[in-house]
Amino acid sequence: MAKLSKYDVKNWIETVASGEFHYKDALDGRVDPLSYGHLRKIMHELCVEEVCETIGRRDGFYRPIENGVRPVDFKNLRQRDYPVKLPFDLLNYFRFYPDTVGVVAGSKSSGKTGFIFRTIKLNFGKIKMKLLSNLEGGREMIYDRFLAMDIDLAKEEQFIYPVHDNYHDYIKDNDTFYLIDYIDAPDGTDFYLIGAMVKKIDKKLQGLNSVALIGLQKPFGRDTAFGGEQTLKNPTFYLAMDSNKLKVLDAKVPANKNFHPKNMQWTFKYDEAGTNFWDIKRSYEVD
Repeated sequence: MAKLSKYDVKNWIETVASGEFHYKDALDGRVDPLSYGHLRKIMHELCVEEVCETIGRRDGFYRPIENGVRPVDFKNLRQRDYPVKLPFDLLNYFRFYPDTVGVVAGSKSSGKTGFIFRTIKLNFGKIKMKLLSNLEGGREMIYDRFLAMDIDLAKEEQFIYPVHDNYHDYIKDNDTFYLIDYIDAPDGTDFYLIGAMVKKIDKKLQGLNSVALIGLQKPFGRDTAFGGEQTLKNPTFYLAMDSNKLKVLDAKVPANKNFHPKNMQWTFKYDEAGTNFWDIKRSYEVD
């Protein structure tokens, strides 16, 4: 058991603790249970000293107070648009800034995965990309879909990673285009968590000069993904796909200040390999 001292508890909170923690977790849980009363006293003193603070009504839970924030440096601004391409020439209508996320929400078999794969084809060999995939359909099907776009995954540098949850853990690299296919609710029920997952990815991108295109599942006939309006908060643009239809549900910054692309729609056809869109037409004018 660790010997209890205020200095050690303070040092642990400032250097080790991450997010909320229970006071019994202090010193990695090595405090003698007989000293818990003294530990609570130390925690109270550290709260007064603004080293940590209690969390709402949850007895015994604390979080470190963050004091190390620095001002944002605007002296060396980067390019306004990230140097990528999207299908449908979408970046003619809105901006995709560094350190931001975009969302394509699609109903089942609407072409959501095809949109992500086609985005990879458009940018292949031009920028560093990582596809975080749940491998739905299996490796062989994914291989064939890329082969239909003249990308032989067996011969190219590997860029597809099997990821099923906690996608933000993998957002680490600078100057990288992350593509996520796709975020689903844990056990298919906790849909409210999807918006939180998008937010975590957005937060991890800050300062990396990277971007992420996130695929989300949505009900047929509804524009927003499972998770509802919470999924709309962070993306810099939000696309909705149903069978043979694409819609710009929202875009934070239009490419043309005199024209906002919100509610723009297209119809399209989708080839059998599921890797290309053709006969693309504007369906009607912006609402």
